[in-house]
Amino acid sequence: MNKNIWNLYKNSERGKNAIELFSLHENFDMEEKVSEIFEKFHEYFGGMDVKDYFLDNFFFSFGSISVENLFANEEETYDEYFVRFIDNLEIILVEEDDKGNLVKQKNELPLINKGDYKSLCAIFSEISLVLYFYSDLAHFPILFREQFDVFMKILDVLKIPIPDLPAKSDKRGRLLFYNELNHNIIDFAQENELTDEETCACLYDFSFLLMEETTKQTELPEPTNIWLTGGSKEDYKIFLQNPQKGAKSVWTCNENTKRGDIIVMYVLSPYSCIQSIWRADIDGVYTPFNFYNSRTRTTEGIVVPHITLNELKEDEYFSKLPITRKNFQGVNGVQFSANDYKELQRMLIAKGFDVSVLPQLYKPELEFEGELKNEKDVEEKLLIPLLEKLGYSENDWTRQLSQKAGRKEKAIPDFVFLPSGETYFQNAPLIIEAKFDMSSNIEKTKSYNQALSYARMMKSSIFGICDKDRLIIFQEKNEYFDRFNPVFEKHWQNINDAETFRKLKLLIGKETLKK
Repeated sequence: MNKNIWNLYKNSERGKNAIELFSLHENFDMEEKVSEIFEKFHEYFGGMDVKDYFLDNFFFSFGSISVENLFANEEETYDEYFVRFIDNLEIILVEEDDKGNLVKQKNELPLINKGDYKSLCAIFSEISLVLYFYSDLAHFPILFREQFDVFMKILDVLKIPIPDLPAKSDKRGRLLFYNELNHNIIDFAQENELTDEETCACLYDFSFLLMEETTKQTELPEPTNIWLTGGSKEDYKIFLQNPQKGAKSVWTCNENTKRGDIIVMYVLSPYSCIQSIWRADIDGVYTPFNFYNSRTRTTEGIVVPHITLNELKEDEYFSKLPITRKNFQGVNGVQFSANDYKELQRMLIAKGFDVSVLPQLYKPELEFEGELKNEKDVEEKLLIPLLEKLGYSENDWTRQLSQKAGRKEKAIPDFVFLPSGETYFQNAPLIIEAKFDMSSNIEKTKSYNQALSYARMMKSSIFGICDKDRLIIFQEKNEYFDRFNPVFEKHWQNINDAETFRKLKLLIGKETLKK
């Protein structure tokens, strides 16, 4: 972190206000402080409408932790304490006794049972804020129940490593993920000599000054999947009924949603109808501190004639679909097949709608013999032939180059281009990491984090990740890579398009990198 810029910020009016927001003074008003923090960051909790829900969760959590005395003792390490904390925490109703002490209400069942890790994840923003206020150990709040992609950008711009994301079925692992992340934030604070309140100000205010707003929208890649998601009657009235041009919104999604995919919006009761068609503006974002696993942001909404649940039940084709038989319960993240989408368009045509304005599914026909079975096939049948077209020969890249990382030798990416410098301390303008399948957002995030760490280590200003489906290129701007806004993202077959190939060659072609 640039200390000069930080010091200018810290001494500015904005910086002082941000630091004060997270400062705790003797006899401070807890409700007032928590309310101030919520109001500042309400969009990341779900909007101003959930303020009472947030405050209730905070005080339920505070009361439960206090009554059960789930604070650290002197003999415990961070990790020992946190494991004990999450395994013993249950959210209960408390009250004051005659002496003013908090006690558990009698004959009341817990609001969240011990071991219900998924429900604890859903309110972990509030729990982490309680720990920040009252734990003797440093625990930093996570103020992103929604839009976790923004928090990932914050970590990236501050160069705070993001731990590996746990499997979506591992609810306890999502809480342990916080513990690892908290360690990384502590390391960042110590390295930059920040107090706790300065660290929070750095995370939740200063970092936004380092991130440029993306005004130039990169073209969406071709859609390869179709997903259903559900909107409430409130969503319909406020947003879906008349979406503004360029409007974007966050929705629950399937974790395998890819940028560019087609999103079919089903509005729940009392409307109970398919109402609009959207595109995914970002990949499905893993949301560890939420009841649901994944979110996406939609764009380019097209309102269509309503196709009601009753019409779907009466239709010969749709009446046989499992989701129709379930009355579209559990609709979020259900995959629509190409044929499902074709039949949906049939029903829209019957209502007089011009389906030519709708996005259409893209299925590339790749030019290689045989099938792709593993990562080696991706490298040899897709990536290397492309590299040769971009002007490279085998002498221009190094495979599995070893690089010093601290005291250890570390093997780094599959492809390091035009490396220079002393052995173990080389730099390179470009690295590419190949995987077999990044369809899961957890796998893609892991691949991105790995490639990003390699790019930083080798001072690369551009890097790529690829799998059997697509090639994605990221470029540094103002010492920052934006994981959600690649400069290039195409399916392999589309790279054969003359204009697309020209753009890619100008970006990572050999002659470009040698300049």
